[in-house]
Amino acid sequence: MEHILADSGIADLDDGQNASLDSLIAQMLAAHPDLAVLSSVSGQALYHDTTLLSRTYAAILDRKGSPVILIAEEVRKNSAEYPRTLPVDLFEQPPFDLRVEEIEVSLKSMAVNPEYQDISMTITSTGSVHLFSSRYLERSYAAFLAERADTGLLLNP
Repeated sequence: MEHILADSGIADLDDGQNASLDSLIAQMLAAHPDLAVLSSVSGQALYHDTTLLSRTYAAILDRKGSPVILIAEEVRKNSAEYPRTLPVDLFEQPPFDLRVEEIEVSLKSMAVNPEYQDISMTITSTGSVHLFSSRYLERSYAAFLAERADTGLLLNP
């Protein structure tokens, strides 16, 4: 591994020092501010160039193998940061690309798992199902936001 890192110019290993991989990674991150680290759902550190791949998209790609985590984390993030609800059918679209069956199984799994008890749904007057996190949004406010999003009122000033 040290040979590969030395050949790539990441660190000068010819000085006889036995540098650890962690210090080499720290040097690389310090030298290249566009590199970012993402803690994967598997617990591994994943690295990416933020000029080529946003942190948000990198996190979505990492979670695609675990639909329950993907849905829950996107719902929580949107509820907390924007605040907004997410229509369930959004997860069928890119970049999520989940099948309807995967979404249904994930929602059923979340409903019985205490770790996901904050993931709730509301149904608009047109029958559209929206998800939100009760950690960040009260049910009545989430219903209001979903209704507005469903009827396109968010586009009006």
